[in-house]
Amino acid sequence: MPVRSRPEVLRARGHCLKQYAFRFYRWAVSDGLDLMAAMRIILCLVPLLFLSSACTNTSGYRQSPELTLERLDPKVSLGHVEIDDQGELISFDQLKRVTAKIEAESTEPLLMVVYIHGWNQNASERLVTGAGDLHDFREMLKDLGKASGRKVMGVFVSWRGRSLATFPIGVDYFHRHAAARRVGGVSGTEVLHELGAAARGANPKNRIVMVGHSLGGAVLESAMAESISARVAMDSARGRQLRRKDFPADLMVSINSAESAIYARQLLSTFKNRGIKDVEGGPLMISLTSQRDFITSVFWPMGNLMGRWVPGLNFFNTGVAGMYRRDPKIDKLRGTQAAAHRSTVGHFDPLFSHKFEKLKNQERSLEELYWDNRDARELDGFLVRGEKEVYRFSRPEGSYYNDTPYWIVPIPGAFMRSHHDQWNPNFVGLLAATMSLTR
Repeated sequence: MPVRSRPEVLRARGHCLKQYAFRFYRWAVSDGLDLMAAMRIILCLVPLLFLSSACTNTSGYRQSPELTLERLDPKVSLGHVEIDDQGELISFDQLKRVTAKIEAESTEPLLMVVYIHGWNQNASERLVTGAGDLHDFREMLKDLGKASGRKVMGVFVSWRGRSLATFPIGVDYFHRHAAARRVGGVSGTEVLHELGAAARGANPKNRIVMVGHSLGGAVLESAMAESISARVAMDSARGRQLRRKDFPADLMVSINSAESAIYARQLLSTFKNRGIKDVEGGPLMISLTSQRDFITSVFWPMGNLMGRWVPGLNFFNTGVAGMYRRDPKIDKLRGTQAAAHRSTVGHFDPLFSHKFEKLKNQERSLEELYWDNRDARELDGFLVRGEKEVYRFSRPEGSYYNDTPYWIVPIPGAFMRSHHDQWNPNFVGLLAATMSLTR
């Protein structure tokens, strides 16, 4: 698929808008509208020209073979897969190039990290159009390769998380949220399952973790929840135990997920109804949310409320719910549908599977963190050793609802200071600790 340059795209959009303006002018004059009134309307539409020219690329950034695959270090590589605004795979050839690279890199055990970015990001190289997360992911992969001493491959699954290049962030929240839901549909499910199957088929010793941040967490949860539910239902009906190799990843992790807790409640119910407490002794999916994350604790619920009730905004909000149902007996533990719908999963206490406590201070390097956290299991919880602090994560005291393989874990601000602080050494250590629980 030929990709037009940025100037070509802008010229095409400008030409299109000029044509529409001329057609409107001819219609207005022929319909009896006076000249000055027609000119005033056209002038009011001029900002649309600038809005259109501020749009980010709709046809992807990494379609050519030389841009699809990157060599970051001798033992570290990166591949790109792009999904468009309507949730369709931009190029199947691009996906096949990445799966072929996975097979080629699997001559020795490979650690594969599949990452789905969030709001205001994409696969661009320019910061103004959404490149920040890609840069940080590259650096994390290189650091991980040095710390672990093993072969590492990242896959950056990108979508149009940023729609406007030169406008303030925030104005496109509702339709980016809707886009994330589309991306997490058929194509998102297809991509994640094919990547996982390619890695498992190439070398049974490969380790696979799939990570989604913010709205990327919503993409991951949306893409995986229905397929997980289907697998759980079928295996349960056949009397089979769940096996980790039947899923596309050893562990799926959402970070500061910008998604309603109502969807997490549904997946938890799938496990709870069948009495499934773990998958081969550990978690299958984990939702990690920093207690310092202002975006998902305050901004998201406000946006959800506005999108539900404010005319003009609720048009874009796919989170508008129908009637809520109450179940007084079980809602005491898991919370109500209404409360779950109004909160993100990481700030909805009734669904928490763990709590944390600080144990001590320490000083450790990234390499030491990687090795320290390779065996994190402890009794009914796990230990995470950070750069400066050690924390224990354990099950809540007394009665609690979430005893399933889908862990929902609040994490201290020391591991993630803000919504976008996901690739610091402390968090990489936390990721290594949770991966150790899947062996």
